[in-house]
Amino acid sequence: MVDYSMCTQTITVYRKAPEGIIRRVIEGCFLQWEEQTDFDQDGVLSERTFLLIQPGQEQLVFCGDRVFDGIGPKISLTDWEVFVPSAVAGLGEVNYTRVYRWEGEFCHTEAGRS
Repeated sequence: MVDYSMCTQTITVYRKAPEGIIRRVIEGCFLQWEEQTDFDQDGVLSERTFLLIQPGQEQLVFCGDRVFDGIGPKISLTDWEVFVPSAVAGLGEVNYTRVYRWEGEFCHTEAGRS
């Protein structure tokens, strides 16, 4: 049996769609932030990576979505260009997702930025 006892956090997922910004608050997740420091040709490059576990029978987080730690604000299409991780604390953009199954049943989605 899979144990999701650490999945107690609330997140907000944002997705850009033709009709506007889709905003969904999801409870019962696990979100962990990590600073990743790499050296580039000009010195040091730091990027904030994260791991998100979203339990449930349905995938609610996809690549390109933006994830906010907690209950995030409502935003419009005009806000989208400035609502970016480099400008908004607690915001990350998903660059990978993996769907997991247990005994043939959908059990959770892992998403994050690596």
